[in-house]
Amino acid sequence: MDAVTVRTDDVDRARAEVGRVFCPHRLIPQAGVRSVQLRMAARRVGGVGVIDLDYGQAVRIQPPALDTFYLVQIPRAGSTVVRHAGHTVTSTPGVASVLSPYDPSDMHWSGGSPHRIFYADRRAVDRELARLLGRPVDDPVRFDVGMVMTTSTAQAWARGVAFLADELSQPADASLFDHPQVAARFEQGLIGQLLLAHRHTHSDLLAEPDHHPNPGRLVRRACALISDHHDEALTVGDVAQALRVSVRTLQDCFRRELRTTPTAYLRACRLDAAHRMLRAAEPGASVTTVALQHGFVHLGRFATEYRTRFGESPSATLRR
Repeated sequence: MDAVTVRTDDVDRARAEVGRVFCPHRLIPQAGVRSVQLRMAARRVGGVGVIDLDYGQAVRIQPPALDTFYLVQIPRAGSTVVRHAGHTVTSTPGVASVLSPYDPSDMHWSGGSPHRIFYADRRAVDRELARLLGRPVDDPVRFDVGMVMTTSTAQAWARGVAFLADELSQPADASLFDHPQVAARFEQGLIGQLLLAHRHTHSDLLAEPDHHPNPGRLVRRACALISDHHDEALTVGDVAQALRVSVRTLQDCFRRELRTTPTAYLRACRLDAAHRMLRAAEPGASVTTVALQHGFVHLGRFATEYRTRFGESPSATLRR
């Protein structure tokens, strides 16, 4: 897990330190501004990261094409005018700006405009899109520049980013993401949710399920795969990829055949396995350890879903 914290009022040092986290760029204080008040905390694990960045003053930022990564920039206050890929967006707390790797940008940050920035490696985005579609694509993923943050799907995604930021700020050996499988699963989930929540050049492919000639057989194969591998770092995208169909097709077949979703089926398998382990646990076992072993990162959500399914809390099962 990588972490960088920087505080400086010097423009040249601010440019250099931010450039080390992102890429070399031009940083120009706006008219009448002689210095900045940079406050930056950058945290990264695997192919994703969160950077909290505040220049304190009005600045103009001109990065080249990012090349190897995407950025989703969410102002916590103030506003930013972003020109990118032929489009101009005024970004506010309700509208994030999304930079794809293929074009330079020109951004005017207002004074008092701290940003939370989500970083995603380009290869990780390509891999997750292939999982969702059930096949790789040759064309690059280009997101729309403006992302409305007030929709339910965007807010759910933002909660995931906030959770990532909180866990990455924990001391060494105290984060859930110290476990590589947990970190990998959460990375896939955040990138997958972004691909589904915000429009890009392949959104139409994700939105339309392919007709499957034998949905019953597909669902049976998917259920068997999930039952055999639910204790691994498995996502619905992985299942779809293994069966060579899109996630949308898999979801459609599950709804028609079982009146549920593959995500719900996978969660139920993991809950059942956690229930069995808690019932058979030796003295000194931990609910947290069991939850993490079965892919439940949000412990509060795990407890709620467990109680709904089994009528008691995980700790009550453990005490039996």
